[in-house]
Amino acid sequence: MSPETIQTLKLCGIVILLAPLAGAILSGGLGPVWLKSRAHWPAIWGVGTACVCAIIVLLTVHGAGAEHPSASIPIYDWGLDAAGKAFLVDFLIDPLTAVMLVTVTFISLLVVIYSRDYMREHGHPERGYERFFAYLALFVFAMCTLVLGGNFLLLYLGWEAVGLCSYLLIGFYYGRPAAAAAAKKAFLVNRVGDFGFGLGILLIYLTFGTLEYGAVFDMVQQGVTASGVALSDGRVTAIALLLLCGACGKSAQLPLHVWLPDAMEGPSPVSALIHAATMVTAGVFMVARCGAIFASSETAMTVVASIGAVTALFAATIALVQTDMKRILAYSTISQLGYMFLGAGVFAADSAIFHLFTHAFFKALLFLGAGSVMHAMGGVIDVRRFSGLRKVLPWTFITFVVGSMALAGVPGLSGFFSKDEIIHHAFSSHWLLGTIGLVTAALTAFYTFRMVFLAFAGPVRVPEGVHAHESGGWMLLPLVVLSVGAILAGYVGVASKPFHEFLAPVFAHTFAAHGAHGHGGWTVEPTFWEEYGLMFVSGAIALAAIAVAYVLYVRQPWIPGVIRATFEGAYRTLWNKWYVDELYDAVIVSPARQLGRIAVALDDYLIDGLLWAITAVPRGLALVLRTMQGGVMQGYALSMVAGITIVLLLVYWL
Repeated sequence: MSPETIQTLKLCGIVILLAPLAGAILSGGLGPVWLKSRAHWPAIWGVGTACVCAIIVLLTVHGAGAEHPSASIPIYDWGLDAAGKAFLVDFLIDPLTAVMLVTVTFISLLVVIYSRDYMREHGHPERGYERFFAYLALFVFAMCTLVLGGNFLLLYLGWEAVGLCSYLLIGFYYGRPAAAAAAKKAFLVNRVGDFGFGLGILLIYLTFGTLEYGAVFDMVQQGVTASGVALSDGRVTAIALLLLCGACGKSAQLPLHVWLPDAMEGPSPVSALIHAATMVTAGVFMVARCGAIFASSETAMTVVASIGAVTALFAATIALVQTDMKRILAYSTISQLGYMFLGAGVFAADSAIFHLFTHAFFKALLFLGAGSVMHAMGGVIDVRRFSGLRKVLPWTFITFVVGSMALAGVPGLSGFFSKDEIIHHAFSSHWLLGTIGLVTAALTAFYTFRMVFLAFAGPVRVPEGVHAHESGGWMLLPLVVLSVGAILAGYVGVASKPFHEFLAPVFAHTFAAHGAHGHGGWTVEPTFWEEYGLMFVSGAIALAAIAVAYVLYVRQPWIPGVIRATFEGAYRTLWNKWYVDELYDAVIVSPARQLGRIAVALDDYLIDGLLWAITAVPRGLALVLRTMQGGVMQGYALSMVAGITIVLLLVYWL
């Protein structure tokens, strides 16, 4: 890249970081006293400025062409060690960074705009209004740091900052025990994954002597360590699996998925922000960014693909029976993230990022649509308590159906193209992975439209005392924009596949080079049926699943009750989420609490008892001796005489 281009990218990168940070400081600092009900403006301007700069970065990187796809841009040296080496604060800007920045900032901007009305009651800001917008802007700053960072240390700082912001946002209603518990659960579960992630970064430093992406990836591809000796497969696999621990925690993959459904206790915009386009995609981004490491280990790639496939199917089965709209969408998010891991694991990282991109639009749309329903229903979000909302919330209904069609993989919408690609690559890798992808696609279409039919079809029925009404313009505008994205976003990856061509230089020497079929999934030109046959099958499966949901929940609504009664055991298992939480409680939480009680008992009785016994001696002596300090002159005279007598006797005998 030319010096002018690099200077432009450097300036944009700095603004992308500082603008949301300034918005957070202004909203949080000036909001309580000066801005009050206008505390949303600094956050909107901050995130909006970052979005504009992200688009400039995208256009600049695209304009640089495939010959100059990336640039490592130093900002300043941070922390010289004894050898004079420094950790650089630098940016790595390439097509992957550009796509992620645009996705994160654009979705975040719509979420912040939506929140302006959502966080009000009867036109008045909720308690903590300015705090909420400060957290949102701070979260965007943390996520952009994670994406822009040019080394593992900055990645880790952004990673942990994202975790902290998610804790603050999920627990925004900290006065509610459920929200406080959900925030704590998210924080603790992520710490488990982050512990492995931190060990992975330490192992990288011990192996390669640096944390710079470029230097580390070059040595991995050359198969050497910092000392020049050959890099063993076991060391690469260990690093990849430790990094994967962090990815599983952040992206809610098995077995660290349990925090995400409970995180729905946060406000709906938080769900859209964290669980659609930003935090949960950090794990997928990290795996794609570290393609040189992951693709060098066949074991690690097998684990990534397996975890993704199993998680996709596992979460989809749970979503079949849930009745809380946000929880259905939460399990859907876990399942779709599983698709992304599956794509990355079968060496189709470009398809995984493509699905990340389309998923951001339709999942943010669905979460915000669920928030609109919740706003209208007075906080009720259980689909068993209302129906027929298409007549009451027409705009919400239309946009929600668009998002649902994209999620279900209806042909022509964005989710269809990206999901079909991953299934396609999964079949190219192993028939079992592809079959799991197809089955999950059918389940996704079914549970998505089960939710749609239960909420929006049938006669109008709302909770008692609720006066349902359509949301205002601040909430509807993001829904409409995201609907357009849910329809059109997929077309950047079809026909000549400009999206994949744009990302191709990033993965050319990693996933594409190591994959069994190379970039695009084929070493030879596929036939028509090889390329499009599976597309027809997956499209037909999605439409068939929607038709089944229509029959069960609109035409013959008595059938689900019969199925539930017939398969009561299976229903209870899915309703209780395969009892994973109960398993964790029995194996980890309860023993840990019991251990804590034992520790408290040891402290109270053993440690404190020993201390009491040790201090009893001086206390006993003091009890005796203090009788001699009673203030009676006769006593002092007697003591003096006794002392002199003892001294004289000693002198006489000695």
